[in-house]
Amino acid sequence: MRCFLVKRKEPLPAADGLWARWRCAPLALLLVLTLLAAGVQGAEPKPVPAANDFQRAESHYYADRLDDAYPLYEKYLRENPRGAKAPPAYYRLGRIEQRGRSFVSALKYYQLLLSQFPRDSLRGEAGFQMGLCYLELEKFAEAEYRFQQVLRETRDRKRQWEALYLQARAEQGLLDYEGAIEKFRRVIEQEEYPGVKSRARELVSKIIDQKLTDGQIEALAGRYGSEFPADLLLLKRIALKREQRDLEGFKAAADDFLRLFPVAPESARLANWLEASKAGGPPRLGVILPLTGRLAVTGQQVLQGIQLRINEQGGSERLTIDVRDSAAGRPIEELVEELAGDPRVVGLLGPVTSQEVQDIVPLAERYKLPVFTPTASSPELAARSPYIYRNALTRQAQAVFLAEYAVNHLHLRRFAILFPRETFGEELKQHFQKEVEGLGGEVVATVSYDRSQTDFREQILELGGISDENLDRLAREKTLGLEDAPPLGREGVLARPRVDMGLWEGEDIENINPSLELAYDAIFIPGFYDKVGLILPQLVFYNIENVALLGSREWNSPELINLAGRYLGDSTFLDGFFAGSPRGEVQSFVSRFSRTFGDTPGLYSAQAYDAAGIFIESVDRGADNRVKIQEALKTFKRFPGVSGVTTILPSGDSQRELFTLKVRDNGIVQENAPLEKSLPEENAPAEKNAAVPGG
Repeated sequence: MRCFLVKRKEPLPAADGLWARWRCAPLALLLVLTLLAAGVQGAEPKPVPAANDFQRAESHYYADRLDDAYPLYEKYLRENPRGAKAPPAYYRLGRIEQRGRSFVSALKYYQLLLSQFPRDSLRGEAGFQMGLCYLELEKFAEAEYRFQQVLRETRDRKRQWEALYLQARAEQGLLDYEGAIEKFRRVIEQEEYPGVKSRARELVSKIIDQKLTDGQIEALAGRYGSEFPADLLLLKRIALKREQRDLEGFKAAADDFLRLFPVAPESARLANWLEASKAGGPPRLGVILPLTGRLAVTGQQVLQGIQLRINEQGGSERLTIDVRDSAAGRPIEELVEELAGDPRVVGLLGPVTSQEVQDIVPLAERYKLPVFTPTASSPELAARSPYIYRNALTRQAQAVFLAEYAVNHLHLRRFAILFPRETFGEELKQHFQKEVEGLGGEVVATVSYDRSQTDFREQILELGGISDENLDRLAREKTLGLEDAPPLGREGVLARPRVDMGLWEGEDIENINPSLELAYDAIFIPGFYDKVGLILPQLVFYNIENVALLGSREWNSPELINLAGRYLGDSTFLDGFFAGSPRGEVQSFVSRFSRTFGDTPGLYSAQAYDAAGIFIESVDRGADNRVKIQEALKTFKRFPGVSGVTTILPSGDSQRELFTLKVRDNGIVQENAPLEKSLPEENAPAEKNAAVPGG
């Protein structure tokens, strides 16, 4: 209850004061009783003043209950469009819309504030927020105008620096990069607000690295002498000369940097690169492989393939290699930076594992260095950077190729899949099924097994297998008409008995010769040869015969023949390289490799041999620096490699023909003349197991 005091013009006489108070007491008491009675009778309360809507809205706003605040601000403005609290109500509505990224709506409220209350104290803040909204909407001219107004009107030092920084951003959006750099320089010179200063530095670095032309870099580097951002400009000039393999330009830019900034963090490393560049010579290919440690065998196989190709093609005059051991105890990033900083190095072959490739992506991008790995094959690896390439045999490539070969060449339509519950098995199953269905085929069953199993009875029964005893019984019941034949396929059973012949003997049948009729034409088993050698005899034991068998590259071992030779039947599997291929280029490669290293080449040597060949051919076509190598790799088509005719996809992955293999006369032979096929651009499956590099 509010109390109001009424001042009289003339005080009552002192003698009359007490009497006056007693005289008015009955009237006052009557008034109180009347009011109480009205309250008891439920008198209507007075309406809440409109100003209370604003206060409630403010309470919600500062408690971050914006959905509750918004309608109250609007209600206040409807009832009080020119009220005392209208300017902050417009401003709050603008801020709420801005926080919700409704920048056009936010601008509407800020504009209403400025047009209706041009002298209000919030006009400066509203103008600043309008500039931010225009920046978000990429209306850079309007944003620049607003921040210029803020700079003219505000006396707040921090807001001045923020407005200058944001005005520079607007000029950057207007492509006035030199003007933006000048304003950012002014922000950076101030010492009061390090947060604004550091953001300005980052944007200057981005402008120099991404936006300026070579001519602008040269001109600005001369303008600033030893003042900021001369160091960044010189480093960018050094990077450009490195990418172009302009050794003289690199030396000049490096000399300038070392003279002007002798104690900069980059100076020691740059001095080493400068010294290395003085040797000159042909383009160099960096090679990073594990030549010691647990992956040394793989690293040596890859290096042998590279060395053979370089030496065969007169590499010492056209392209030389600079080899680093990734298992020697130094961080791989340090090894890459050593090579990447050398302007003679035009590309990198390696590393071996997918994790190492992922680790060096930032360096590949910083130094614009194309990286080509012949072994790393984890999913989506090449998609991580436009500078990552590979011709590794991936799981998706295997599954897609095999599915297409099975459907289009072997004319199979219905498939069952028996796969190991491991990452590689799951991926091969998934990609095979997707491709089969895309080609109009059908996968009627997928059954998994554990890698530790030796007894596969449960899985084979799930695929429709039946023991001899049960098969004979079911066949007799079918022949005697005791049971109707169930339908085959997804809606029925995966197998049912079929009687080929028999002799009636009274009410019985003699010499019955039952077999299984299957709901599928082939079984895809993406497992290792040791488990496949156990599975195939058990399939026959449970009468799953006369069905095509399909396998991944993990089948390709002479041990498979020793384990399950007579059960292989009509089996087809594949690999990314086959040393026994009748193709002339493969036999020539195998012969040269064996003479040089005294061993038969495997997949990694073949893929490395082809990867080195792709670099050599790129150089022969005139790609003698990183920029040109990058352009060449992006469009490389139909390279006649020993691991298949190879085309590099826009994704950085490779499409190539694989080798389909069969067992004949107790040996593995190539079945196909290599096929031409098309793989999806996202081709990027992973390695076969932990023992193989790339995982």
